[in-house]
Amino acid sequence: MDKKFTATEESSSKHPHDWGRAMAVAISRLADMAREAGDEFEHEALLGEDLHLFVEDTEDGVNITISWTPREQKALPAVSPDDTSA
Repeated sequence: MDKKFTATEESSSKHPHDWGRAMAVAISRLADMAREAGDEFEHEALLGEDLHLFVEDTEDGVNITISWTPREQKALPAVSPDDTSA
């Protein structure tokens, strides 16, 4: 089953240079959602991942929506407790 996490935060400005806080809060919420879904998650897990950004105009600013579908992690080969080659 594919997991997809989506978070939306509001910015009171229509200027892109003011959207950083809303984007950071939305990304942090994605991390919280991954943890709540049972994933052992550290923020570094987002490095190299594709995050999708959608900016929606509002009366007073914009809504910043960031979504993330984690890539499947390849299964690691099972290691026998007797295996000392690792």
